[in-house]
Amino acid sequence: MSAPVRVVHYGAHDLDYPRGRRVREHLASLPGVELATVPRSRAGSRARRALADVRGLWRASRGADVVVLAEFRTTHAPLVHVVAGLRRARVVVDGFIGLHETVVVDRGDVPARSLRARRLDLHDRLAVRASDLYLIDTDPRADEVRRRHPRAREVAAVAVGAPSWATWQPAAPAGAGLRVLYYGGYIALHGVDLMVEALSLAAARRELQVVFVGDGPSRARAEQRVRDLGLGQIVDFVDPVPESGLLEQLAWADVVLGVFGPSPKARSVVANKVWQGLACGRVVVTQRSSALDDVAEAVGDQLVQVEPGRAGALADALVAVEPTRALAGSPGVHDRLEALVARSYRPLSRFVLASGGRA
Repeated sequence: MSAPVRVVHYGAHDLDYPRGRRVREHLASLPGVELATVPRSRAGSRARRALADVRGLWRASRGADVVVLAEFRTTHAPLVHVVAGLRRARVVVDGFIGLHETVVVDRGDVPARSLRARRLDLHDRLAVRASDLYLIDTDPRADEVRRRHPRAREVAAVAVGAPSWATWQPAAPAGAGLRVLYYGGYIALHGVDLMVEALSLAAARRELQVVFVGDGPSRARAEQRVRDLGLGQIVDFVDPVPESGLLEQLAWADVVLGVFGPSPKARSVVANKVWQGLACGRVVVTQRSSALDDVAEAVGDQLVQVEPGRAGALADALVAVEPTRALAGSPGVHDRLEALVARSYRPLSRFVLASGGRA
């Protein structure tokens, strides 16, 4: 009987976060894999937390074949690289969220030429260099990593997918107008300003009911713009709800709004809300992206893509969409999406199973 493949998943900031949870569930399901989880330490001062993280990684990695660095923790890649080297283990880095692209490019919190921006870029580069396998979420983003890091050992696009709670929901009884849902953190990636402009254009041509769920940097501006455009009677703003409450919102909706931001990242990701809306059997309208090619093939008319940066294109889509026709036959969509995600995990599976017996 062959020895088990020992895998450590290190640094998870939140054990319930969908990306990390799915990665761990997949690793644990692989034949012959023993999985240990070392979440991020949260007790005590910053120095005590750092020491606890290092101690936890060192202890858990004894006898490990693979160490997987969790999403959002790429600053720890050099540490993982050193510890894994001492343990003769291989390193997987989940680069799902890059520091520079998020803080500098996507949110614009830091000037592109600043010292901090260069430091964030260095962290991202070191994360790729430290990995034997670098994970990202879509094929266009994987291609970009390979372009920027030609010496990267291996890069794989592992799809985000929908969480287990996002299951097909029958259409709600017909109401007054098309029911449109946005939920999220009002970040630049989502393009909320463009959504509001598009809703104004569409409302002149079709009856709408709109709910915005969440909070974030641009919520106050969005609320003010809704008032300025006279949309207060059809647009409701709702505070954030727990993940368990999203299913009720999705069951109410006819259409879920995806991503409309102007950044390169916005045009190369498949956002959580896109996966979730489709899995629940709702029409999802989002901007066009090559990252959606496989998803579009799996869901057909449920996914409506519009030209980036054009409020008029989004408005036209909202006026034209017919949810009843688009959702015909959609109860199987969750299984089709799951099959797509499962295929994307094959490179990770091969890498892990080929790593046994190295420690």
